[in-house]
Amino acid sequence: MSRNSRNSGVFYLPVGLTPFQRDLTEILVSLHARSFQRELESSRNNDEKDAVAEYPKLSSKQMTYMLDKGIRVVANHPCLLVDHYMPRQFLRMVPTDNLVTTSDKFQKLQELLSRFIQRDRGTFPDVLKICIISHNVRELDILEGLVLGERVKIKRLSGASLYDEKHVFPTERSVSPVDANGSRDGTPGNESSSNRYTGYPRDDYDYSLKHKLRSKQRNDDDWLFLTTTTHLINDPELMAGFNVDFVISFDPLLDPFLPALENIKRKGQKRLPLVKLLVKDSPDHFFLENPPTESTDKYQHLKSAIEHFLSTRHTSYNNLPSLDYKQVVEMLLKNEITIPSLSEISLSQVSTDAQPFELIMSRLDFSDNKLSINENVFDMKSYQSELNERTLDRLLKVQNECRHGDEILSRKRRSETERQNYLDGTRVEAGNIFKKFQKEEKSIIDSDKRLERCKSEASKLDDKIKALDDAIAEVKRITSLPDVNPKLQQYSQRIDALKSQLGSLLKQNLQRNEQNDSLRSQYQQKSSEAAEQSQLTKVLKTEVDQLRKNLDGPALRIQMKTLLSQEQRLKNDLVSLKSRSKFLKSYVTKMSSCYDLKPSSNDDSLPNGTNGQNGRSNVRYRSTRSNTPAYT
Repeated sequence: MSRNSRNSGVFYLPVGLTPFQRDLTEILVSLHARSFQRELESSRNNDEKDAVAEYPKLSSKQMTYMLDKGIRVVANHPCLLVDHYMPRQFLRMVPTDNLVTTSDKFQKLQELLSRFIQRDRGTFPDVLKICIISHNVRELDILEGLVLGERVKIKRLSGASLYDEKHVFPTERSVSPVDANGSRDGTPGNESSSNRYTGYPRDDYDYSLKHKLRSKQRNDDDWLFLTTTTHLINDPELMAGFNVDFVISFDPLLDPFLPALENIKRKGQKRLPLVKLLVKDSPDHFFLENPPTESTDKYQHLKSAIEHFLSTRHTSYNNLPSLDYKQVVEMLLKNEITIPSLSEISLSQVSTDAQPFELIMSRLDFSDNKLSINENVFDMKSYQSELNERTLDRLLKVQNECRHGDEILSRKRRSETERQNYLDGTRVEAGNIFKKFQKEEKSIIDSDKRLERCKSEASKLDDKIKALDDAIAEVKRITSLPDVNPKLQQYSQRIDALKSQLGSLLKQNLQRNEQNDSLRSQYQQKSSEAAEQSQLTKVLKTEVDQLRKNLDGPALRIQMKTLLSQEQRLKNDLVSLKSRSKFLKSYVTKMSSCYDLKPSSNDDSLPNGTNGQNGRSNVRYRSTRSNTPAYT
């Protein structure tokens, strides 16, 4: 059955054990194996008598209770196994990794809190208030050492805080009215003789203004409340002043219907998700799956829970489900009723060939890994001494393993450093060889170029030498002739012909140069004209484009429509005036035919006369006598 269906809002986060926690559990089993075997045999034989009752020896029943307590504290954190004083300064200075790596429950808590703190502030902008509940104050000290330095405001409600950050939780407070004679910061006004003249204090500046502005600045850090189960049970009003959103409990047996938790639900009028960290197949897990009734023998039930844990401890370590903490936190923030990954944790089945008292320690490569069952009957002092001795011995072996591992790692790092140095040296040497090769290759290329130039120069010199040899041979041939004058005369004529030909060629070359200069000047002039024409064409094209835009644009169309409408109106006015003029002419003609009207001699036409107004002359005619009586 799913526990979420039985207790709405209660979720169980599965937790395992780290290798060091497993080793400590095996040490506990080695010390309690014989006494617990006797207890199991006595329960099977219905013998309720204690195996050892002589003081100060510990009885088997006492050893069973101590085994149950040891299993619980080791499952929470290994530091809680031995009853010793933990300096508060040590808890403030110890690295967080050292606190987390030795406890799987602390690892799960750190992952869960980091997901809450690093949530999407755009989707979930409200400040969260989370309460963490531990078994006791010593466990709460370790929890506070874990969360110190996180982006949260810590308020410890049980025990003394390791480092009090002086955070004040905002509560609704009634503000009393300020006295009329008091200043704005609540201090009474100074009524000395120095300020009685004006009636005002000498210095009326509100020095608390900056403090008020700082207090008004928005702070979106989440709140973290730390308390214990005992304190929560004894004080139902412990959490009354804090509207907590989530509760994370290290105690899986915490009653979700405690009055303190019910007060939070009733005040906030909301569901209060309770996340319990539960070690799989632990005695607490057995109690949750098999809750005792009133008729159940609690001691026998406790022995059954311990026996189940001892029988399944070697197989349940690797059977934990993998969780997506980001998805879990998002579902919690969305106030989901059920979370599939936290819905059900079932007990492992006990194998028929299970050996509850088989001791299997974590594998060590450089130390003895054997652990034997202690056959002695302990008193409290010898038990604590043996437990401390075995725990310290295992811790020293683990440290020795770590030291050897560090040495191996150092050797590997040193060899890797040497290998990297050798590779770096090889790279540098290869780079130098490559640079040298490039220089030699460049010199070879330059030598090849010089060789080509030398070959070309040599071929030219060979041609010149050949020409000189031919000339020398020709001179020798001429000088060897008996009569040189005809040959010299022939050469002179040839030279004169060549000179005349050279002169004509020079003259032609000069003419062509002049023609070329003329053509060049014409080309430059034409090019300038073409450039001007091109520029002018470009300007005209721009103007044409602008005119087309104006023509196609709305302004010109509106103006054209306005002018067309004005033209039409003027035409209509002209037609109206023509018809009116025609009417007036016909009217004048009609009136002239009916009455003896004589137009003025100065006017050719009445309507267009200079003295006429509306077709009438300035001369007044009296056609008939007036019938109006005259009064004198």
